[in-house]
Amino acid sequence: MLLKPTSRIWTLVLASCIFLGTIYLWSEGNLSQSGLFPSPQSTPGAGNATLGFGAIYVLTEDVSTWRVQSLLQAAKLAGLRIEVPVQEKPSDEAVRAQVGGEPEEGYGHARALLNHLALLDKIAQSPHETALIMEDDVDFGLQIRSQMELVSKAFWDHANLAPESRGSAEEVLHPYREHEWDIFWPGHFGMSFIEGSDVFKYHDPHALPWDRLTTQFNNYYEQMAAGSSKQAEPQQLIFNVAPLATFAYAITKAHAARLVQKFRQDKTHKFDNAVHIDCVGRVHRCVAPVPQLFHHHQVVGEKASSSEGKQDESVAVQDLKWYRTRHRYTYNIEWSARCNAAGVGEKLGEKWQCLPGKYDPMM
Repeated sequence: MLLKPTSRIWTLVLASCIFLGTIYLWSEGNLSQSGLFPSPQSTPGAGNATLGFGAIYVLTEDVSTWRVQSLLQAAKLAGLRIEVPVQEKPSDEAVRAQVGGEPEEGYGHARALLNHLALLDKIAQSPHETALIMEDDVDFGLQIRSQMELVSKAFWDHANLAPESRGSAEEVLHPYREHEWDIFWPGHFGMSFIEGSDVFKYHDPHALPWDRLTTQFNNYYEQMAAGSSKQAEPQQLIFNVAPLATFAYAITKAHAARLVQKFRQDKTHKFDNAVHIDCVGRVHRCVAPVPQLFHHHQVVGEKASSSEGKQDESVAVQDLKWYRTRHRYTYNIEWSARCNAAGVGEKLGEKWQCLPGKYDPMM
């Protein structure tokens, strides 16, 4: 059947749209691989590419390091979309202005605090109601999207709403019920119970059993392992808790602004300690899963000068090559995304498991 002129025009228009759309999706896919040019957010919900948050940001001063380059590879493998807004290194003058003199904890901790505040200030001015902040040496499991969906379900199950008050649309749009907390802390070193702590149990088949967990903060994991010898103890989502270390934490847009103002007024020296103390005092409403879903990725040995690499290689390439030659590991994560992205450790089936090493919390 012959097409009328008008039909031919619409056919050409439709074909052009499909072609241009294909080119757009192809280019967006390639740009988003770096993690520096995120594509538009996918469908909402805790299992999406931003884990249900408005955005995932990485805290760093240098994208050329193995920390960031390895993290980008791990994020790609796990299907995460992350943004890396590089922080300018704060000057010594800015540090002294923040802490009101010489920093008691050293310039490194004070600079890290200023970087946290700068990123929180960015979040407070962003269009996102929530954001997840990851430090540049963080690691997570290959199943992190599925794990965060289970945490989301735990938030809603904990609310114990009547069936008619619980809708799938609301759970997708607000997967972590952000009106119930100020800081949600999925990546930490350990935690302290405080007055009013509320433990809600949930099941995560991807989590390590308690007897394979490690922390030097307190003996809570050991207590749980001793109590679960006869029957596997489920994972926990703890409300009113005080975690330590900011491997990964989520914050609401409104509380990001309040936190920046408070820490600047308080002349705070060290970010994670200050947040921990405030959580103990219930200045913030803090929630954390136990065990943690994000942890510090560690590399054994110090990196020598970058001049030892080939002269025609970028610093990023040299740094990543050095990283691949080192012994690296992540505690409390069954299938490290970083180790699987690099193809290192002990291969079990189609996946890689990081070999354990001596834990150094200061590394």
